[in-house]
Amino acid sequence: MEFFDEVVMKVFKRIGLVLAAAFLLAGCKQEEDEFNGLVISSNYNFVEAEEEVNFCATFYKDGSADSSEVVNFCVESDSTGGAVLKSKSAKSGEYVSLKMGAVAGGFVKVVAECNGSSAYKIFGINSSEEILASDKAIGFAGLGVDMSKMVNTVTVSTGSELKQYAKKGGHVIFVQGNIDMSEGMLPAEGSVMDGSSATDKMNSFVANKSEYSSYGEWIKNTTNVSASKKTDTPSISNAYKSTIQITVANNTAIIGLDGACVRGGSFSIRNVSNVVIRNISLKDAVDPFPHHESGDGWNAQHDLVSIDNGKNIWIDHCTFEDTLTLGKAANGEKLQVYDGLCDMKSTTTNVTVSNCVFKNHDKTMLIGSSDNDGEKDPAARKISLFYNYWLNCGQRCPFVRNSLCHVLNNVYDSDSNRIYNSQTSINARAGSVVCAENNSFGSVASPNEAGGSISYSPNSNFNPESYYLYVTLESKAVKSWVKANAGARL
Repeated sequence: MEFFDEVVMKVFKRIGLVLAAAFLLAGCKQEEDEFNGLVISSNYNFVEAEEEVNFCATFYKDGSADSSEVVNFCVESDSTGGAVLKSKSAKSGEYVSLKMGAVAGGFVKVVAECNGSSAYKIFGINSSEEILASDKAIGFAGLGVDMSKMVNTVTVSTGSELKQYAKKGGHVIFVQGNIDMSEGMLPAEGSVMDGSSATDKMNSFVANKSEYSSYGEWIKNTTNVSASKKTDTPSISNAYKSTIQITVANNTAIIGLDGACVRGGSFSIRNVSNVVIRNISLKDAVDPFPHHESGDGWNAQHDLVSIDNGKNIWIDHCTFEDTLTLGKAANGEKLQVYDGLCDMKSTTTNVTVSNCVFKNHDKTMLIGSSDNDGEKDPAARKISLFYNYWLNCGQRCPFVRNSLCHVLNNVYDSDSNRIYNSQTSINARAGSVVCAENNSFGSVASPNEAGGSISYSPNSNFNPESYYLYVTLESKAVKSWVKANAGARL
């Protein structure tokens, strides 16, 4: 048979019909080598801090388990703080026990060796019910986030306090209760943002900053393109932005106590490093004074979280959402008062967004503001998106340009409350390399459908495991696990 194969290949190569040869030989049954080597198995990938996880390593010889061989184990990497193997060796197929350390979010890599063969398994610690400042950052953020540089601690309950301490740097800032960064200018949740539900404070703000007496009057006149008086739009928009913007300095962690909510604010993480935002419900980064774009209506400028030339950033266990209904401009075009929920641009790198909920939004997450943004070194911008729940989002979950982006164990879905139709979920564009693993797509377009929800740029040079440890959830458990764990603690 081997002689026949060799002769046929030589003949077909000589006459230039290699494809025909391949087709002929494909019809001949080839015997596969039986598996030889190690396989590690476990019932669990995640356990609680300081709990034990049991697993076994089985050596296979000629396709059959060989229980006579001895397997040796070692902990190759540990970010949980003191993981201990109860046994350093065991017979093939016998279970051994690993006690995890105490650091939530940490991982342990165990390596097994037997008879010249090796295998490994990564175990992780579940996020704790309590969000602690000592928790370990994961993904790319874990390469640089350093909580030891945040030497002061303060608790804030007002917008002015939050802005004051975020700008100082060097603090762990605990956020307590509900903070309205608009200082009462935003209407109640569920209102239509077209001037009809404007608050007295918003009307007073407009009257003090422009020639109009109310927000409704400003909308009516300014968004009527044919009779537009747009000269005061930039100044009034900037005045509002200065009210709601939270400028975050180097070495700052902002952590919500259970139930914490910041509404109407825009977190600006610009030209800084070592920033953490966790466990906060973030709502309505509204730009009431959008600008006009030809062919695209009236568009907002403010993001809930904007990362511009930021490094070592961890956004975790936050809930991002819109609560206001969009109105119409006076000229009949859309009046879009929301921009992005969490956008990134410039030389931003080592960012992880994990265990977050993004819901009821259109242009959700933009990574790279244009095809030119980052084109000189696309591998420099490194982003991890882990265990996030994207609900009723129209597009950009994320939209990626010129970046290495690892999208792992995310859930994409919609329900009866959706406002936006699902256009795209993962969208890989200019210069991007997206490693999308083990994500769950519910009632959004399937990744395999024409015009579906995923655009993927594979590249063998991007192996996330060469940067950090991570755990891939069991496929059937992704949706339930993420939905149960994602978002701010209530």
